[in-house]
Amino acid sequence: MNLGEREIIDILAGKDRDIDDCAVLKCGDTDLLLSTDLITRATHLPDGTPPFLAGKFFAAINLSDIAAMAGIPEGMLISISVSPEYDIKYLEEFYRGAKYELSRYGGIILGGDTKEGDDFTASGTIVGRQVPDLIRRRSYIGPGQQLFVTNSLGSAGSGYIYYKYGTDKEYGIRQMLDIEPRISEAQKISKNGAKFMMDLSDGIYASIYQMHRDFGTGFRIYMEKIPVAHSVEEASRISGFSVEDITLSFGGDYELLFTVDNEDVEGFIHAMDAEHIEVHNIGETYNGINVMHDKGLWHPVNNRGYEHFMGVPLNK
Repeated sequence: MNLGEREIIDILAGKDRDIDDCAVLKCGDTDLLLSTDLITRATHLPDGTPPFLAGKFFAAINLSDIAAMAGIPEGMLISISVSPEYDIKYLEEFYRGAKYELSRYGGIILGGDTKEGDDFTASGTIVGRQVPDLIRRRSYIGPGQQLFVTNSLGSAGSGYIYYKYGTDKEYGIRQMLDIEPRISEAQKISKNGAKFMMDLSDGIYASIYQMHRDFGTGFRIYMEKIPVAHSVEEASRISGFSVEDITLSFGGDYELLFTVDNEDVEGFIHAMDAEHIEVHNIGETYNGINVMHDKGLWHPVNNRGYEHFMGVPLNK
């Protein structure tokens, strides 16, 4: 089945589905935010992953969906399918990691279910809230906006390379899995003028491809403005993958990608400086195709980035 994750979702849920990171339910003056994500041992947890880190990662990727809509986390339901071969201590540590990560952002484990299975699969349903005016939707994208990311890119991709090539497997695992959902940053970014927002679970290229496909807005990206993580250059040397591939195609960083209207950029940057939030202006939106500026030239962006079911050999 090589349709790709996004086409499969379109077929199963319909073209008119909600395409934000969370479903939004009206609940008086505050909207509820609901999302779900799952992990399997074979796909998401490299051999040697400590169960505490696995649980922390599991909670973090669910929390990141709340961050993508500038929400406030409340808690998460956790359901697990597990083989009887697993020791109870593994499950205890997994839950301890998930509980720890949720507690860092004010969330709790709300309940869940456990079933016998063939290996290990964990499914989470995350619940958050936010006032309607501060929720950031993907449909708020449009021409005439400046494009930003938080922090740096390529750390998770570098971790994958360190793990795959055996240079430092333990370091690689932590680079891939010890992620930070940008909960606090997203709320402050939203309050200070952000428009569209999403997380970068699948990377820049996958994100701008999806946004152009869904809304018709094009992106002009400047490679020279991309904030490259310190580990990327060495990962590129080890693997032969380009710096561009590692930072823009691999994904897994879970940073925020968002826009600010052109006329609001100066005030927004001052606000981020005051809040000590690291943001980088990497491009702009316009009526056109997705393009990249690199070495003085503009190139069409045909790379769709990482996508489940497309046979891309990345640990995502």
